[in-house]
Amino acid sequence: METPIILTGPAGCGKSYWVKRYAEERRRQIFVCPCRKDRTLREGRQKLHLWGRRTEPAILWLEGADDLTPEAQAFLRRILETHAPQVQFILECRNAGKLQEPIRSRCLIKRLQAPSWGEFEKVLSNMRGLPIDEIREYLQPTDYSWRRLHSCIHLCAQFPDIWKQVLETRRKERGVEVNLCTLQDCIENAYDPHTLLQVLGPTSLKEYGVCLERGGSIWALMGATSRGKEPHPAEVRLNNYE
Repeated sequence: METPIILTGPAGCGKSYWVKRYAEERRRQIFVCPCRKDRTLREGRQKLHLWGRRTEPAILWLEGADDLTPEAQAFLRRILETHAPQVQFILECRNAGKLQEPIRSRCLIKRLQAPSWGEFEKVLSNMRGLPIDEIREYLQPTDYSWRRLHSCIHLCAQFPDIWKQVLETRRKERGVEVNLCTLQDCIENAYDPHTLLQVLGPTSLKEYGVCLERGGSIWALMGATSRGKEPHPAEVRLNNYE
């Protein structure tokens, strides 16, 4: 029986690419279960039952397996114990710690790291006409992901005028001394909201984590923590932080 794999790593580190390449190398068909859209597996249970019993070699790719509810994970554990030997499960996730221990103990864990600029440079060096220096200027180390790099490449190659505007906005954004009083300007100029986190103290950062868990956003938190002005209509406010 094929040992299941837990594939874990930060967003944009190449997990999807790794699964597709792995399937190609092993010449296996891929079946995808989007767990982030179906956290309870209400729609996917019957499919997993059928796919898990296939007689032909196949890979069952569970996208965002760490988003599954405890009940769904219990169901998944039973599937992992009874699936056909020709079928291999790949549980793709950002945080393997959210998976139950009985599931982790049945799987091999493959960890991918966020890409480095050196890896980006190898890809960019094979492409002619791209402004590599501008791409490096635009991307911050915390932005390094294959998804963001591909977006930059696409803009540079297909929409150079838009790319110039995006780069200029990033330059202006970095030159602004961000504080809570400039929140309205940051929204109107479409600056990256993550740059505003630098003005938050430890308490507010903790509240930001709770805000995200409840479906909020950086704008919701910043709008709720701003002081000395009336909230701007463009601010997105979360009821929990009124």
